[in-house]
Amino acid sequence: MRLVNWFTIILFSIGIGALLYSVTAISIHQLSIYLFVVAITVILEIFPIQLPSGDQFEAGSIGVLFVLLHFGIPYAVLAITIGLAALFIKILKKVKIPLFRLIVNVGMYTISMLAALSVWRMTQGMKMIIAVAILAFLYEVVNIALLEVIQKLTANRKLFASFKQQLRELLIPIGVYSIVIPTLLIQKTNKEIIITVLYTLFFLLIVIFFSKEYTKQLSLRNSSSKAFIQVLEGRITPSLAGHGNRVGAICEILLEDLDFPKSNRKDLIQAAIIHDIGKALLPTYIFRKRGDLTLSEEREYQRHPEKAVEIVKTMFSKSEFSDWILYHHERWDGKGFPKGLSGEQIPLGARIIAIANELDFILMRHDDAETIFKLLQEKSGTVLDPKLVEKVEFSHIEMLVEELRDLFRREELPLNDYTENQFSDDSYSSIGESYFVQVQNGQIRSPKDEISEHVLRKLAEAALEQNKPVHETIRRDNLTLDVHAQSLKNGEVTIFVHDLSPYLAFRKNLERNILESYVDVIETLSEGKIKLLSSQAKLEEQFGNWIADIPIHNTSDVSKCRELTTKALEQYPTELQSMKVQVAVSEAVTNVLKHATKGKFSVYQRDQKLQFLISDKGSGIPLHEIPKTILISGYSSKRSLGKGFKMIASFSDGVQIFTSPEGTSILIEFRLLGK
Repeated sequence: MRLVNWFTIILFSIGIGALLYSVTAISIHQLSIYLFVVAITVILEIFPIQLPSGDQFEAGSIGVLFVLLHFGIPYAVLAITIGLAALFIKILKKVKIPLFRLIVNVGMYTISMLAALSVWRMTQGMKMIIAVAILAFLYEVVNIALLEVIQKLTANRKLFASFKQQLRELLIPIGVYSIVIPTLLIQKTNKEIIITVLYTLFFLLIVIFFSKEYTKQLSLRNSSSKAFIQVLEGRITPSLAGHGNRVGAICEILLEDLDFPKSNRKDLIQAAIIHDIGKALLPTYIFRKRGDLTLSEEREYQRHPEKAVEIVKTMFSKSEFSDWILYHHERWDGKGFPKGLSGEQIPLGARIIAIANELDFILMRHDDAETIFKLLQEKSGTVLDPKLVEKVEFSHIEMLVEELRDLFRREELPLNDYTENQFSDDSYSSIGESYFVQVQNGQIRSPKDEISEHVLRKLAEAALEQNKPVHETIRRDNLTLDVHAQSLKNGEVTIFVHDLSPYLAFRKNLERNILESYVDVIETLSEGKIKLLSSQAKLEEQFGNWIADIPIHNTSDVSKCRELTTKALEQYPTELQSMKVQVAVSEAVTNVLKHATKGKFSVYQRDQKLQFLISDKGSGIPLHEIPKTILISGYSSKRSLGKGFKMIASFSDGVQIFTSPEGTSILIEFRLLGK
């Protein structure tokens, strides 16, 4: 991107001329109140208001326009120069300022102010609020137009591609200008101006604070999604790792020119990041298989958008959010899945994710911008929306290649990172062997002796007596057999035997692998504060010296647990307030009474930590409920720890948990005071 061209040189010259004129034209007698207003302007410039659309509104323009109308153009030029310099220092994190860029910006704002000032003189007969609104509108529009020309000449971006959208976004700034600036202009004395400015600044700082908190929450949600998806994708297959984050990054770059509403852009980027989360609920062999998928495997694969929506609906209530993910594999020509939608039947957000998704696969294999651009164009009108593809220009591809270089790992990926044994565990060896046994007149013909003749005769007699199929499951040692007996017309009984043992072993192994993947995900997203353990033994390794324990059977035991907690805290004071300790412990104990049976409350002390163990003999947290139960605030399932788990974690120094169909154990830890 080359900033120096004929247009920026003109703006630079205007900026230099405006600065030289301003330095010689200012008057010292107005300097004190002027410097006060400029100082406030700088504060508002470097602490912008975060708008819901994701844009920033630099409220410093309020001060600049007030200076323009109250003091004149020389003072306004110096004010905008000081504000821009402060902003550049903040952005670049250093005192060295790119002088050419700074002066070019001064030139842009000088033209904008001159245009606004000329209109201001023409609107003197109007109400001040309307006159200020017109002035502010022209000031912003001229600035946008100049910036569009610069981007066209430096980055070859399409001229005024999102101009309508930008005009709509001026409503909030112009509304603020129209209220604040007239209020300042009607003040008669410097004292009144100072009081009004401080009063306005107070409320603007409140808005800035809450807008930053809002943005912080959005950023936290985005970062959590990125970490979650990165770990989850890597667990499915190494070649998939990072795909969601890359698609989100591509979306973010393209959205500026795809006429997508800014108010929904953050949500669409979020959806793009997690669009493939449904793959985590499919058998892993589908993604690790060498060669083409079978028809049944292809059908299974095509279920992943619907699986994703099952998860997404528990986290995001907006219906369009789910639709973007559900339909991201639909094609413009109607040959996609899961519904076979075509053309504009496909939601716009889904069509944009489809472009980003396609670009990710191309960028993973090619680093030449011309090749990437050509391959994308080939998908236009068949796979992708041709109108959207048309808006993806060659400059976008160059930007993607340059700015996202580190995200794309183009090293040759191995065909498979797994051994043949792992493949066989994931495939047909888990089905188990089947065979038939014939029983006639008490005579048994069986190829195996896994089932005793006595049991086979009993099954045959039951089938003949009831004159319908009889089903039984036989368990012996490590063997589990599924047995079906069917009587025939000639008095013979056919018994079908299927060995379930390999399948049960496979399922147990799969559940263990899923649980272990949750271990990494939960620890990553909680920054190590919450640890999910994959076995009871690993939890027991964390126990310190036993102090005391009591059973949990009914509500009266909650108060007993509180009493025991109080005694433990008297002996071992913690850094956290005792009230928070009591709340965390009480919540965990209460959940045992709500969702389980035969609970126990135990106290331990280890390595300068006080530990409280709450265990039960309930049915545990279902495997598919674990991430939602632990990570989503406000989520609760009937057999889970409930929505209080999030609070338990926040009111402690660390939580470790193990859950299985035999029960759940939570170890809550608190650092000892002064340790």
